[in-house]
Amino acid sequence: MIWLQDYGLVFDIAICVLLVTTIGYAMVLNRKLSELRSARGDMEKMITEFTAATGQAEGGLQTLKKRSVDAGEGLAKNVDDACRLADEMAFLVKKGHEIADRLEVAVAASRKLEREESRSVEKLAKQQLHRAPMDITKMDRTQSQSQHAAASETAKPVSGLAKLAKRKLSGSDSELMRTLQAMR
Repeated sequence: MIWLQDYGLVFDIAICVLLVTTIGYAMVLNRKLSELRSARGDMEKMITEFTAATGQAEGGLQTLKKRSVDAGEGLAKNVDDACRLADEMAFLVKKGHEIADRLEVAVAASRKLEREESRSVEKLAKQQLHRAPMDITKMDRTQSQSQHAAASETAKPVSGLAKLAKRKLSGSDSELMRTLQAMR
């Protein structure tokens, strides 16, 4: 038992060391708690600021959402307008092509008609040119006034043709027409 008593002393010493260590830790913990208590005001201030910053961020997000919805609606409207205008422009371009095609056909027909008229005027002028010398040679200066009237009636179409030829013909054709008028 003595031996056990010796162990009792060892246990007491171990308990004393543990108690001293616990007291040391308690003192350190007490100092840290008092620092924490003194910093409590700073923590409350920091938490209040954090709450305010969080509220501002939420308000900013709400504003951002609202503006993005407004911008999306405006963009959708602009896209709709652009699509409508693109359709209208395509329609106008199509109609413009149709009108241009019709004008091209009309111009081609007009040129063809002009060429045909020019050829017919030339043909009539040549016929009148061939007739006029024969009529002049056949006529006698002593013929009556009625024969001159008949000759002038045949010359009238030539003068009408000459006026038409002056408008449509140029160069040698207009000289031919002047010659025909001089023969009258």
